[in-house]
Amino acid sequence: MKKLLLSILSLFFITNIIVAQTNISVDINDPVYEILRSAENQNLCSTLSYAKPYTKSYIVSKLQEILYNLEDLEDDKSIEIVKKYLNKFEYEEGLHLKEGYLKLENKELDNPATFVFYNTFELNIGAGLYKNSSQNSVGFEGYSRFGFMGDLSKNLSYNCTGYLGLTKMPLEKLGDDYNIGSWLYTPEGAQDPRTVTTYRNNSFLPYKYQKYWDGSCYYLSNISGDGLETWPQRIALAFAMNGEIHASFNNNSIEIGIARQRREWGAMDTDSSLILNSHARPFLAAEATFTPFKFLSLSTLTGFLEMPNQDHINDGAWYIINETDGTKAKDWEDGRFFQNNFSLIMLNLDSEHLHFDFGSTVVWPKRFELGYAFPLIDNVIYQNNVGDNDNLALFADFKFKIPNIGSIWVSGYLDEIISPTTKFWVMTRAMFAFQAGTKVNVPLIPFTTASFRYTKVEPYCYTHHSINYTPWYTQYISESYTNNGECLGYYLAPNSDEFNFQLESNPSPFLILGFQYQLIRHGVDWGSGAVEGSNLYSELHNKERSTKTKYFLRDGTYEWSNVVSLRCSYNLRQFDIPVTINAGLGYIYDWFTGIEGEKGKDTPYSKINTDEYSEKHGVVFNLGISVMFE
Repeated sequence: MKKLLLSILSLFFITNIIVAQTNISVDINDPVYEILRSAENQNLCSTLSYAKPYTKSYIVSKLQEILYNLEDLEDDKSIEIVKKYLNKFEYEEGLHLKEGYLKLENKELDNPATFVFYNTFELNIGAGLYKNSSQNSVGFEGYSRFGFMGDLSKNLSYNCTGYLGLTKMPLEKLGDDYNIGSWLYTPEGAQDPRTVTTYRNNSFLPYKYQKYWDGSCYYLSNISGDGLETWPQRIALAFAMNGEIHASFNNNSIEIGIARQRREWGAMDTDSSLILNSHARPFLAAEATFTPFKFLSLSTLTGFLEMPNQDHINDGAWYIINETDGTKAKDWEDGRFFQNNFSLIMLNLDSEHLHFDFGSTVVWPKRFELGYAFPLIDNVIYQNNVGDNDNLALFADFKFKIPNIGSIWVSGYLDEIISPTTKFWVMTRAMFAFQAGTKVNVPLIPFTTASFRYTKVEPYCYTHHSINYTPWYTQYISESYTNNGECLGYYLAPNSDEFNFQLESNPSPFLILGFQYQLIRHGVDWGSGAVEGSNLYSELHNKERSTKTKYFLRDGTYEWSNVVSLRCSYNLRQFDIPVTINAGLGYIYDWFTGIEGEKGKDTPYSKINTDEYSEKHGVVFNLGISVMFE
């Protein structure tokens, strides 16, 4: 009788939700994604797409599936949690000041349309206290997120979001500048090294801060046409804008859209993708996913990458040498050298116990080139037809799924093709990344998982040798695997590895808890012990790449970062208050290792503690407050 009553209530609840669903995407940082991933591990829903973000209609359909399967288990607590997330995507018509939105609706069955205007506020503060007080840092960002979204029919939806706020995020300069190489067209005898400055954000834990603003900001002391700044070292006015038009057809089996937003493709777990990670900056792209069968899907994307406005890092690095006398002739802005498109093709194969995907990516200078945008021709093959001028990569992921228990996986990203028989692990030209991991369900606590992964990013991976002969361009063009100065792939810098353990739990409709331990080892990219190929700006000279070798931990100075962190998110809607409080606490302990003598596979390394490379102890606290509708 209880099961029958639950079924009737669920069908009634689902019917009302369907009316409100749309085809716009849900931000990939939304906690609903962890609910879906946990439910997939528990065999509560069918296989999830490996091209994120998902649309609201897709997420609602998966939540409905989870809710239906939970009824058989009579898991009242989990049912309550899923219903809370379903409620999140239902907006009532009219003005709702407390929730921060206005909804207008055309209820014609043949041509439904909606318009929702929304405005939310967020404040995030990060504070780091370190044993060396000179490293203490406090950063903040407070902004309004506003815009409009809605439906133009049952299949087509739109969204436009603006960000405007104030921010200050101090950076610490780390040692002497890092030599990134020289451009190929520089005349012989005048090859001055190009350098970049390495900075660190001490207000947040490593790789945790993701800025909301894009391009540039204005210091409050100089809001003018010539006042654009590259980083808010002082209090600054910052802004950004995203948008999307998206269409879904045939019960979400055909998805087509164009959007500027964050994405994550080919991820076996949250933030784990080696090809298009959720940490990557948003960019405008047209994308499509076709799912003709439950076990087969094809996803494709082509978009326009954005230049890094980072004079604080590389001011004066991009210049031209006078060919007659070897003197410095002219400085150039970043925008001249970072003018790239990005294309990705991914084929997914799924069964009850196995997942396999593979595909290719390409970073290519902007030109009228339709082949990379066509999903039925592989990028690598097409490049050979039009000239070897672009930055190609291959990738593959394999996951073994054990229903109700969890999964294990391996992922690989191959930046430069080189035979494994030619000292694959030693030659610097072998630029690749790989990952192995597992994620399991924790019993008794609703939607709780434990995961572990190991990731290795080789030197120069995600970079590219300097090039000045690409079609349509006569000057140097950077083809690194980056967008707006940050990596498109995994968030680690080149020449790094990471041991990552996480425990994630959503034990109630209003509470999210998390624990994480990371050990990150990285070849330093500053000072006298710097290791080549350890920075995204590094350029491997194509005439020297066949002779260079690499020996992880045994070819220079390496930083070892131990990071332990706790996080908590509490939603006050339990008390009818549209506020979410996010808090985090972390401890970081850094030390360095160095070598004596020449690098080599048998070269010993040992812990060092010098004025240049000194140990670092610190506690980092983060607090975020969101006033937003759900």
